[in-house]
Amino acid sequence: MLPARTPVSAHTRRAAVARLRGASAGSVSGALSIAAHGWAADAMPMPSSALMMLVAASTVVGALVAGIAPLRTSTVGLVAALWGGQLVGHTVLSTEMAGMHHVPLWSPSMLCAHLVGALCAAVVILGAEAAYRIGTAVARVLPVPVLHPTVSDSLIPRSVHRDRVILRIFPADTFRTRGPPLPVFS
Repeated sequence: MLPARTPVSAHTRRAAVARLRGASAGSVSGALSIAAHGWAADAMPMPSSALMMLVAASTVVGALVAGIAPLRTSTVGLVAALWGGQLVGHTVLSTEMAGMHHVPLWSPSMLCAHLVGALCAAVVILGAEAAYRIGTAVARVLPVPVLHPTVSDSLIPRSVHRDRVILRIFPADTFRTRGPPLPVFS
């Protein structure tokens, strides 16, 4: 039987799952904020400043989820982080979008859209984490499928011809000047 893959420490696996959860929570939080606003606010155009603020807010949400233990280890923490990301995303989009100043900050349809989006995203992220754990556990137990073949040195063809030009260049005088023969400004 072929040797199995090298075992990885539990700490490394937990750190990888935390990075997966943080990246997923941050990116999904931003995407869901855009989708919820498009659904509840009848697809209003978004300026680039709002998009940049939303990217920054989503990055902060992802970093918090990956870095704070209650957010990265519990389901309730993930849902709370996604809901917080929806709040931040909604606030950023509402203050930056042109037609959102005259409507109330939280309409019932907007609240419902953000809440449903956060719950659905939590289910998808937890499913991705479970699939990642199962996939890495199976990959760790399976043997390595292919051994790399050894390469012999005789596969590279050697040329018998040697060019003599290079042999004449090497013994040339290397102490000659390479600039103009006289100073340019004298």
